[in-house]
Amino acid sequence: MLDMPAVVCATDLSEASNKAISLAAYIANSFETKLIVAHVIDLPAVTPYGETMVDPQELRARVEEATRAQMVDILAHKPPVEWELHITLGYPAKEIQQVVNETRAGLLVAATHSRSGLERFLLGSVSRKLMFTLTVPFLIIPGALPMERSSMSRVDSIMIACDFSEDSDLALTLGFDMARHLKARLTLATVIDQRQLDQILTTDPQREHAVADRLITELTSRLRAFTPDDLKKDTTLAVLAGHPHEELNKYAILNHVDLIVMGVHGRGFIENLMVGSTTDRLVRLGQFPVLAVRKPH
Repeated sequence: MLDMPAVVCATDLSEASNKAISLAAYIANSFETKLIVAHVIDLPAVTPYGETMVDPQELRARVEEATRAQMVDILAHKPPVEWELHITLGYPAKEIQQVVNETRAGLLVAATHSRSGLERFLLGSVSRKLMFTLTVPFLIIPGALPMERSSMSRVDSIMIACDFSEDSDLALTLGFDMARHLKARLTLATVIDQRQLDQILTTDPQREHAVADRLITELTSRLRAFTPDDLKKDTTLAVLAGHPHEELNKYAILNHVDLIVMGVHGRGFIENLMVGSTTDRLVRLGQFPVLAVRKPH
């Protein structure tokens, strides 16, 4: 069962962040819990506040006033939810993690921003850093979300990506709870990776269809066994084949999925920079909110 004492939504007051606040308010309302809106003043940067030398407390007071006014305006048109504002100064990823810890939040919601390849390689983004350090689920709203989903304030269809690892076990537990609370239709999907397909073709080209059919039947049976009895009626099982992030994205588009839930696998630092995870690649496609679940160390 998902423990949800609070939902934290990180905002930088941008249009992309406003999308995250809408969805965070909907989830907090559905779980009947508090919404914590967190904004971090990044002092080391050349700030968007138009000043490089300013008293931190004076700046904090002005930013808090402006942020509160913006949140009141946004949340006035959303489902009623108890909320409070946290303004901090420092490095965004570190401060957001601190707010999550202090509030004992069960979920972080934040938007990600597009970066050029070189900038992303050298610096990464706040959301990318959080994806691999948070110990609570992280709902990532792509900044480039398509227009038809950019104003989304509810979730009617959830897809859980399962690769039968420990990380996807956690994603399944969380996805099932989300489907129950949000009263959403559910799809349980797994992807036969391109390397597995190549191996099937190499091993026995004459019997490739029979081998593939047997594998699909086996994986469908495993997915069905994972599905709780109370959700089986409204759950679709899908076995896909190809590159995982591409196949999950295509399926979600064709089947009107609103939210994708998946595990984040632990990788080494260099491998994360050079390769990234399926979750990271899916977020970069920018088509759907992705709920990333990472096993705590």
